[in-house]
Amino acid sequence: MTARTCIAVTIRTIAVSLLVLGLGAGPGSIADAAPGDPPAPLSLKQIGASPTITFPGQQGEVPLSIPVPDNLSPDVLRGVVTLPSFVTGGTVDVLQGTRLISRTQIPNIPNAPIALPLRGVTTNGNAADITLRDYLTVQGTCQFDPDNAFTIGDATVTFTGRESIPQTVAQFLPPILRQLTLVIPDDVQQAEGAAAVDLAAAVTAHYGSASVGVTTLGRPRSDMSPPSAPGPLERQIVIDSSAPPGLSLRTGSQGSAYLALGGPADQLVAQARFLTSNLASIALSSSAVAGPLYDAPQLAPDVTTLADLGIGDQEVTSNDWPSISIGIDHTRLGRPSKNIRVQLIGSYAPAGGDNAVISVRIGQRVIATLPTDSSGSFNSWVDLPDDAVTRNTELTLTLERGGVSGGCGSGNRSSLSLSSAGEITSDVADPPQPAGLGSVPESLMPWTKLAWTKGDVGDVTRAVGIAAGLQRLSVIPLGFDVVSMADAASSDQPAVLISADGKGLPALSLPVGSAGGTVTVRAASGSSAQVTLNPALRYGSLQTTQAGGRTVLVASSTGDASDLDDLLRWLGDDNRWTSLTGDALVKVRDQQPIYVDAAADAPQPEASSSDSGTAATVGIIVGVVAAVAIVAGGVIFVIRRRRRPGENDRDGR
Repeated sequence: MTARTCIAVTIRTIAVSLLVLGLGAGPGSIADAAPGDPPAPLSLKQIGASPTITFPGQQGEVPLSIPVPDNLSPDVLRGVVTLPSFVTGGTVDVLQGTRLISRTQIPNIPNAPIALPLRGVTTNGNAADITLRDYLTVQGTCQFDPDNAFTIGDATVTFTGRESIPQTVAQFLPPILRQLTLVIPDDVQQAEGAAAVDLAAAVTAHYGSASVGVTTLGRPRSDMSPPSAPGPLERQIVIDSSAPPGLSLRTGSQGSAYLALGGPADQLVAQARFLTSNLASIALSSSAVAGPLYDAPQLAPDVTTLADLGIGDQEVTSNDWPSISIGIDHTRLGRPSKNIRVQLIGSYAPAGGDNAVISVRIGQRVIATLPTDSSGSFNSWVDLPDDAVTRNTELTLTLERGGVSGGCGSGNRSSLSLSSAGEITSDVADPPQPAGLGSVPESLMPWTKLAWTKGDVGDVTRAVGIAAGLQRLSVIPLGFDVVSMADAASSDQPAVLISADGKGLPALSLPVGSAGGTVTVRAASGSSAQVTLNPALRYGSLQTTQAGGRTVLVASSTGDASDLDDLLRWLGDDNRWTSLTGDALVKVRDQQPIYVDAAADAPQPEASSSDSGTAATVGIIVGVVAAVAIVAGGVIFVIRRRRRPGENDRDGR
């Protein structure tokens, strides 16, 4: 039975397993366990927010929702202050509704620390919703904009109290999760590995933009208990097909709790998805029967709205030029897209005069200028240039008023609004664009076949890391079907193929390949170039290719699985998945990875020209790859660096 079928079936055995969910009142039970230690300060990235808080203008407000685990209370929000040169000081208020929680002076010192007390905030639905409001004192002429604003960077939040130990399955996943450890048998079966992959993707999707680490741990099947207790805001799940069916809490070391997931192979995946589904709340009942769980996204329609992309109504008021930014996310569209058109509907004030226009930008590139008039409203369609569209394209609207003097506190306030009712039209991009890694995971939607060559603990660990990494790039849950390599090779669905030692893969034309000491780099046009190295180049790689009209993502190495593991570890650190680009990512041991883009900077050929321009570009890339291998010889080379997270990207996703 496939994973897709497992989702649709009624999970009757879960009803049996739910009989144990109310346990925990007897001696040695979880109820008797001591609560965990208080967590260390958490970066705002770990709670799903940007670690940099940017205040809009001289008097601006920033809403912030802080998830709050049971028995914990927000205590202090800390960060590092950055002030524009014309700001001499000011205050930051913490508000909850109309209630003032605290007021803090802003230090007028470069990179000074600031601490905003949060004691006294109330929690509603496992979250504390607050508003930060700044009031800045200024000197002389000033111009506030996103690149010249008051910010609090490297923001962290600390809590007081001691975390509760979960008593039921419904309580198992806390509002904030720092680390999830999946314990699998040393002789792991495919169904158990598939459940681990689905749990990794489902839990990552469950926490959205929050940064959650997911790891695996192999244990003897005779003793599947985690060897140590989890840390604060960490959880452990044991996956064992030989265990009794269902989901049940068990007592771990030092009185901690872990979750056991057991049952027949054809039900493990469905039970894994049950944990993060909307049905998980019924796990408090001893007679619940789980029905169909969430499905992976279906291909989006050609026409949608900003609201469908999760973009609400926007409004901003400023003493200078009000600006609104929205993100057009390909994963929300559910596919690689081209010919994207966005309908911009909104209003501005004051209306007329001052030679005002509304500029529409992608990064620093102006793609449209909308005129204004006395009506105070606009309704225009804007085309997004295909060459400017990325995985998440940030569109910025700015009301530019020629008559505004720029003096702070002058009272010349302007406003700009944008309606979520604006439509978006697009066409399917086939082949995907941006090409290669720049179009994942949307080019893998709606369902992806995932296969490995060995299926041991190492392969499952790699698959878990890849599934979690790809899910971090998507706001929509991804669907994975773990199948054999032969089934993945013959399928017409997108595929993720894992061969840690580079053996057992189907015949594919990958952007970077090697045979013995010869390295070959291929362009999409079919051009290629080679270089022979002695000693032979050894590396781990993550590459995409088009095969049979579908995208195939291949994780492999040139013979040493540790090279691939090193690459995947590097990607997982600091969530570097968000910067995937180019055709391939290659990492030679003890060297920084490089992104290989066979089409980068290639001359545009005339209508009658040959592929010489592309071939020359491929040759240059081969030279770059070769240079990595001969660093000991003192070769200095320049490569196209990846963008740092946050540059023309949303807050790290």
